[in-house]
Amino acid sequence: MDFKGKVAVVTGAASGIGRSVALAFAKLGTDVAIADIDDAGLKNVRKEIESLKRRVIAVHCDVSKDDDVNNLAKQAILTLGKVDILMNNAGVGVRGYLERVTMADWQWTVGINLFGVIRGVHAFLPHMLQRGSGYIINTGSAGGLIASEPPELAPTNIPYITSKHGVTGFSEAIYGYLRPKGIMVSLLCPGMVDTKIGDNSRYVGSNREVSEMKGGGESLFSAPGVMSPDDLAQMLIKGMNENKFLIITHQEIMDALTARGQNMKKLEEHLQETFKNKV
Repeated sequence: MDFKGKVAVVTGAASGIGRSVALAFAKLGTDVAIADIDDAGLKNVRKEIESLKRRVIAVHCDVSKDDDVNNLAKQAILTLGKVDILMNNAGVGVRGYLERVTMADWQWTVGINLFGVIRGVHAFLPHMLQRGSGYIINTGSAGGLIASEPPELAPTNIPYITSKHGVTGFSEAIYGYLRPKGIMVSLLCPGMVDTKIGDNSRYVGSNREVSEMKGGGESLFSAPGVMSPDDLAQMLIKGMNENKFLIITHQEIMDALTARGQNMKKLEEHLQETFKNKV
């Protein structure tokens, strides 16, 4: 894929995966519209992209709001002239045991993680269909492929896992619909990546439970095998160059997914092993 002269839109771009991908695109000659609710972070990323001599706009955008996403599409097309690549990347989490998670927490998670992706496609798709080309990247998760991933977080991560499974199904369905129309779709499924999603998560439960969840999350994100966002960005670009639908960052995710596809009995055994001694 030739990135030079293309225009990309990246949500959740103020830090983490979104920032790294936006910068990686810019280094390849792509102009970028970056979006986030973190205006200070957006300002810094905008300066980094400007230093690479690429056109860039920063748009405050809450992907849980129709008007914000529609405005993002309007501003990107009006200012940069077109949109070739859309990366629906903004995401959040709710950590807590299922019985403690409120409906408001469920709506917040699904409204951003799943409906944020749907809103992005809904807002930009008419432009791509009119041009007969485009590339959509939806950031899913290992937890959106295997409900026990990562095993250390899964029991207190059910809303996140549920929303990301929705992203997986949505992405697979639109791939089949849009590919014949000249629009490529990729589903990016990271494992553990060093991002700020823990800071952007809600924690529900007793003070002790919340303290344990936060401590466990911090240790996991600093553990061996955790990928840097910059490395992930390069994996994404490689996957795009190869026209891959499913872009997985860690071999253990692929191994677990292969086992699941081969035999549902193996999935049962995987789940039993994962949660052994955790109750």
